Amino acid sequence: MSENRRRPILYNGEIYSRSVVKSSGGGEKFYPLSYDEARFNLLNDIEKTQDLVSGMSAKSRLPNEIILSMTLQPEFSAKSYYPENLFDLDSFKFGIQEVGSRIWRERKESGRADDSTKFSKMFFLRATEESFKKLKAHLNKSTVVLNKGFIQDVRKISNLGILPDSEQIQGIEEDWKEGRLEAVLHPFYIDRHLSLNHFLNTVGEFGVNTNNIKYKQYESGVTFISFNGTREMLGAITGYNPLRVVHPLQLRDLPSVERGISVNGGFEPPIFSKKSTTTIGVIDGGLDMKNPFVKNYSDYEFVVSGSAIESMVDHGTQVTGTVLYGPLNNFSTGDRLPEPTVSVRNFGVLSSTTDLPDLYEAIDAIERIVPANPDIDVYNLSIGPKGPILDDNISRFTYACDKLSYDYDKLFCVAVGNDGHVKGYERIQAPSDSVNGLAVGAYTRDMGNPVRASYSSIGPGREGCKMKPDVLAFGGCDNHPIHLISSEKNKKILGAGTSFSTPIVSSTAASLISQSESVINPLTAKSLIIHSSIAPSGTGHSQEMGHGILQDRIEDIVSCEENSYTLIYKGEIKQGKYAQFELPWDDSIVQGKAHFQWTVAVMTEVDQLSSDDYTSSSVEVTFYPNSDKYLFTNTNNTKIDGVLKRTETVDIVANPDRAKLLVQHGWTQANFPKTDSPTSSFRTESELRDDLKWDSLDTREYRKMAKNVKKPFFHIHALSRGSRTSNPMVKFAMIFSVKTPKAEIDLYANVLSNYSALIPLQLRVESQVDVRSST
Repeated sequence: MSENRRRPILYNGEIYSRSVVKSSGGGEKFYPLSYDEARFNLLNDIEKTQDLVSGMSAKSRLPNEIILSMTLQPEFSAKSYYPENLFDLDSFKFGIQEVGSRIWRERKESGRADDSTKFSKMFFLRATEESFKKLKAHLNKSTVVLNKGFIQDVRKISNLGILPDSEQIQGIEEDWKEGRLEAVLHPFYIDRHLSLNHFLNTVGEFGVNTNNIKYKQYESGVTFISFNGTREMLGAITGYNPLRVVHPLQLRDLPSVERGISVNGGFEPPIFSKKSTTTIGVIDGGLDMKNPFVKNYSDYEFVVSGSAIESMVDHGTQVTGTVLYGPLNNFSTGDRLPEPTVSVRNFGVLSSTTDLPDLYEAIDAIERIVPANPDIDVYNLSIGPKGPILDDNISRFTYACDKLSYDYDKLFCVAVGNDGHVKGYERIQAPSDSVNGLAVGAYTRDMGNPVRASYSSIGPGREGCKMKPDVLAFGGCDNHPIHLISSEKNKKILGAGTSFSTPIVSSTAASLISQSESVINPLTAKSLIIHSSIAPSGTGHSQEMGHGILQDRIEDIVSCEENSYTLIYKGEIKQGKYAQFELPWDDSIVQGKAHFQWTVAVMTEVDQLSSDDYTSSSVEVTFYPNSDKYLFTNTNNTKIDGVLKRTETVDIVANPDRAKLLVQHGWTQANFPKTDSPTSSFRTESELRDDLKWDSLDTREYRKMAKNVKKPFFHIHALSRGSRTSNPMVKFAMIFSVKTPKAEIDLYANVLSNYSALIPLQLRVESQVDVRSST
């Protein structure tokens, strides 16, 4: 299609929706143990645990409460098998409260998981020594007086005990001697006001300067602590019962590619006429406000104590320049740059008051910045802690970004890190594992083709958003560096890194929101960027390339190709409920295949206590391509025409007599048309996780002969889990594209004509922003 034939995407799809009621269920669950067997094992575990607790010193535990770990049988990992009869919820039972969870993995002799490794769910429990007595007394009662729920919950338990010492220390190499650490303490109730000081006294006995410790205790009671520690001190807190995990916490280094080199061939700054009202928050190391390329288009505030670090000010200046101008590879020496169509509010958060910048001081600042700047929808984060993410641990940086995104409806665009070429450290780095954010990697060019830059960290992400990175933008490499502004006259910087690919995406996201007059919100902008990205392999998401490469121009994100349309749906659905959305279609299309593609994202509450159930909500999409075709099931084992079949699909409009015959012979017609979408019935929790059921983002593609598509629609099922969610509504944004390459009609025009509530998206003239990298 020629450029002038591209037409704007549509929005307001949610108008064509209605609520529906669907039944769900499964067969009787198989319990691997009888109640007597499970009861015997549990009583035995309690006896062993009591012995362990009685042997603990006062320094290794709190005076009143103890943390236990309880592992379920692998078959009972799903939310629906939550053993609520064992816990104090709305009423007192045994004095046992669930305070978090994570995935349990069967330990192999090698210490590593493989394809045969068993997975289950491990709960962390807060209890008292009195709790053991009450639970034992209840277990010793006759089954005649026990309720069915309690009996079934006991049969779900595989093991009860104390978390092994080896699982508290994570990500620390054998040659590690000292450095900054992050510790996470479990939440307590009786001992809540004692837990922090108890920990500080414990580490203080081993030379830790408690005056240099930073901490944050959130409403749930979980406590994050940042401190300088030593190998000797680690040995002292191994087995410390209130400790959930401890791991390294250090600011990412600036690799040589990000530091770049200064060369001749600079540009001329724009002639100032106006400053855009589209403001992007850049959270970084600082900003050189004397730089002529940024001074008229940026505001700057250093928001932590101490003074800025020169190298990090350079970094923040280059990041800010990339937000404003994008890559400068297409400009020649002496070219005057155009005025940017966005502006920047730069917040310096890295200080030289200590030997290393304190990331907790930076996080504290971010938690102040976001609520204080309601006009900023998009924040750029090209900084973060060093090292790959850990599945069983959620860093405070990640949790803070996710919580701020949810509480204030913001989008964090976060660099995935630059260790993608380092064996064993190549996985994405926090906080790019945030489930509400947009994780950005970097690509470069090889023989003219886009490829992942070798340094760009790779997926998978954490449980709750495994498909990371989200997208890639141009970040350059040694052979094809990205060109950046310099603070030296007539100079430019040749660099590379995810620090510079990320601001390209941040600028695009903010422009989409602002120039659409907020028709596009942060969640929709995220969905659109991912949906429109170009996957070089054409095979969907990959751990190296994400969903694909950011479109060069915003125009390409918000317009439709020939014989296609793209429609935005957004809204909220109550947890546990279903909504039906009509998908605009023209039944006269009978030539070729119809290609359906959708991207759906949710803005979810997160549970920092549960690394396996980190996302508290998601949505499940079921697509029905033909409203007339239903599945009939032979529930009476009756033969039709002398043939015994179990199921049959019938077009009830084209062949009503066949449908009537089946019903007369006792067959059952499904409540809804036939779907080719995967169903969740009778699948294990592990299989559901593999299918990304609980992820905050899902993308799918589906192809069907156009002649077999009639009045298509889809259902969105709002899902929730966990006991710590507060909002009954699930917020979502869905982008749905329909392509009919061989259609003999104008699909776009017909859809607009027949669905009058749909509105073409119009951006302000600034929408022609070019984020093209280079050739």
